[in-house]
Amino acid sequence: MASVLVVLVLAAASLVKKAKASPTGPPGPDGRQCVQLEVPVTVNTKAIHWLQKKVDSTVDAVDWVDDMTTWTSPNTTSRILGQITVNETFKISGQLCVPAKGSRSDILQLATHGVGFDKRYWDVEIKSSQYSYVDAALAEGYSIFTYDRIGTGSSSKPDAYDVVSTGVQVEVLRQLTTLARSGKLVSSSKKVGGASNLSNYKPAKIVQVGHSLGSVIIIGLLSDDGASSDGAILTGFLYNSQIGSASVGPWGFEFAKENDPKKFGDRRSGYIVQATKSNTQLVFLKKGTFEPALLDYAWQIRQPGSVGEFISLATVLGHPAPAFKGPVQFFIGEKDYGFCGGDCNNTYDVTALKKLYPASSALSVHLQPGTGHGLTLSTNATEGYKVIFDFLHESKL
Repeated sequence: MASVLVVLVLAAASLVKKAKASPTGPPGPDGRQCVQLEVPVTVNTKAIHWLQKKVDSTVDAVDWVDDMTTWTSPNTTSRILGQITVNETFKISGQLCVPAKGSRSDILQLATHGVGFDKRYWDVEIKSSQYSYVDAALAEGYSIFTYDRIGTGSSSKPDAYDVVSTGVQVEVLRQLTTLARSGKLVSSSKKVGGASNLSNYKPAKIVQVGHSLGSVIIIGLLSDDGASSDGAILTGFLYNSQIGSASVGPWGFEFAKENDPKKFGDRRSGYIVQATKSNTQLVFLKKGTFEPALLDYAWQIRQPGSVGEFISLATVLGHPAPAFKGPVQFFIGEKDYGFCGGDCNNTYDVTALKKLYPASSALSVHLQPGTGHGLTLSTNATEGYKVIFDFLHESKL
């Protein structure tokens, strides 16, 4: 009976979300105007070619985890075999939402999700008034663009070893940022649904918002091209003394296509996904700060990651962003298991953080009380959003 109720709740939430999308053009009943897009993004860049094991089965996936975590295994640097050229045009599935009335609608929040999800991470469909970051941003008057990173959701799913890597994801974000700032994000894309009156939307400012790997990707963009962005909210990530404890082990990875052939039948070699709902809880949630229905939801919308993303994650970290002048906020769950080993208290140095962003107009660190890694899925999500918005307002954004 419980499983039937969960299915009914998810189905009802899906119907509510369809109504929110306002497919005929006028604002929906909550004032949101959204357009769903297929954005062609061409990337021409150098990517690292890595030495790593192939993953074509769940047996391989477990062996890959073993190889990545055994203390005598080669370190990241020694696994670099050289460089390859990535010159591809990817289809990026995105959604642009603009508030019907909003004093900050000319400020675009460009949101990049992390591993384990797609853009739905930002727009939770259960109790959306409490959990949806998209709804919260629109209610605060901001416009927001969410998208599926390559390898996830409805976006392109290229080679999982060298192409779906952190560096290439940085280039995708750079191109999306350029398109948005030029006002050509909608006009250069294929409209697949939603409002018809947003073709000329051009933001005056862009704030990058990330979660986990999405925050790491933003860090890479800011260090390469600090002038591209007017502000950055880095959730689910924090430079700290326990960051080295992060491991792929707790994910319990399986080969995605084998884990769920129906859901992940389009994933090729090298795509891996958390094996069980318990793995999802361990990585993303903390007992006492999540509702069971939200764990069910997180499991239902889970997405595979690529082995290339994990091995390349560290390559963009630790580089300063001297040209970035906007405000930056590190926002992480107090009990984040992945990046702080379960407790972020007394693990970070604000002075060291400021050295990475020497020209930043403001820098802050916020530990969200009691929560784990999945901030939009935790019961105090709304309070967390207020912290983010207050920081932006204080920074004149």
